[in-house]
Amino acid sequence: MRGPGRAEVRMNRQVSTGIMLRLRGLARRYLPVGLRQRIALLRRALRDRRSGVAFAEMSRPAPWPCEHSSYRGPMIDYPGQRRLALAKRNNQRLLAAALDGAVIGPGETFSLWRRAGPPSIDAGYAEAAAIRAGRLVTELGGATCLLSTVVYNAALLAGLEITERWWHSVDTYGDERYFELGRDAAIVYGYRDLRFRNPFSYAVRLGVAAGANGVHASVTAARPRDFAVELRVSKPVRKPFSTEWVVDPDLPPGEEIVVEPGYDGLRCRTTRIVTWADGTRREDDLGESHHLMMPRIVARAPERST
Repeated sequence: MRGPGRAEVRMNRQVSTGIMLRLRGLARRYLPVGLRQRIALLRRALRDRRSGVAFAEMSRPAPWPCEHSSYRGPMIDYPGQRRLALAKRNNQRLLAAALDGAVIGPGETFSLWRRAGPPSIDAGYAEAAAIRAGRLVTELGGATCLLSTVVYNAALLAGLEITERWWHSVDTYGDERYFELGRDAAIVYGYRDLRFRNPFSYAVRLGVAAGANGVHASVTAARPRDFAVELRVSKPVRKPFSTEWVVDPDLPPGEEIVVEPGYDGLRCRTTRIVTWADGTRREDDLGESHHLMMPRIVARAPERST
């Protein structure tokens, strides 16, 4: 008896994908946030168990003498977020302390959230700025993507294998962004993690520190590295934002108000080139970062009837 053909298999996959997308949409609409998060954590745990990933669990209080990478990021207080400056620094400090000293053995994988745990009130986290669906909101443990971005870049420059990284959905800060295009790492507990694997035959240590003016991450080992790393980011492809008009009956005649500022869409690809002392060269395609276009929304008064 002959099995299904390729076209039938492809159609079945499309149907299954469509059903899953609809179910996820219904879950987002009707299930409480806490329950959705627990489901996401369970699904991730099952995937990890099936894949047999070995997580880094050890710690080392002091760095090893040989620095493999070092990266810093500025602590910027953006307009509209300055009232949350103390919460931002508090959250960065707590997360940095949780990650600092992680030892990643040969073949082991570092998981930011597995190491740090949930950003809860009991752990000392505060409500701070976050971007959701292109809009500035506040959430518990917010404003920590600066730290994840700095850790990501330290891992990139140390030649570690990136196994999970997410870019920010919207480029809300434009030319004032705290990260280099193609090199940011967004995190959301339960949904978006930062993970990297140690491909070397020796262990490495991650060092992380957060201060009032910035965040620093480094990767050290007991032996010097024998390779150089170069990062290349393609010229971004830009999609200018459009403008949408809405009617606000409460506005006086002739008045307009910008409800949402609008953000350009951006797309770029990042490549890492690793060159060893013997001339051996490896090129890693780190994927494409795709920041969505968000329209500028302007409210205006209704037109007068004649």
